[in-house]
Amino acid sequence: MNQALRELFLQKRRLLIALAVLLVLNIGLYVAINAYLAPAIISSQASWNDLRQRVAVAGRADVASVYQRGIDDLKKISAKIPAKRQFPRVIGDVLDSAVTSGVSIGSVNYKPQTVKGQDLLAYSVSMSVSGSYAAVKSFLGDLQKNSELLVVDGISLSNSDFFEENVAMEIRVSIYLQGREGA
Repeated sequence: MNQALRELFLQKRRLLIALAVLLVLNIGLYVAINAYLAPAIISSQASWNDLRQRVAVAGRADVASVYQRGIDDLKKISAKIPAKRQFPRVIGDVLDSAVTSGVSIGSVNYKPQTVKGQDLLAYSVSMSVSGSYAAVKSFLGDLQKNSELLVVDGISLSNSDFFEENVAMEIRVSIYLQGREGA
């Protein structure tokens, strides 16, 4: 039996040495991981979990304070909404921004509607303007910068001549005003 093991060792010497080296290397890595890296990983995970918990606690606010902040924000917004008697001024500002942008104004139509459950009027304004693409784009930018509660509901652009830069735009805007007179 010993003779057979010696012959096997002599014939497969390189393979057995490689297996022994791999076994020693594997044991060494196992010891290094358990002795050195595992505690570092555990402490890193603990600090990560602690930081996540701190962020979660800091992000939570008292429900009453969040509600009060929302009420205050609504009061600020409603104070900025003009009264319905100021509709001519608001539509005048929209038309002035069209002229300033360099677009020509076609037809302008509006229809007032009450907003259910709110003391608001929504004036649906549709208008057609035309001009260069840059002027139309500037007009849209000016509408978005308007300080009144004005919402662009939709636009449609058309160009009848491919060789000219003139663009026609149909735009639908909602202008919100307070329904009561005294504001």
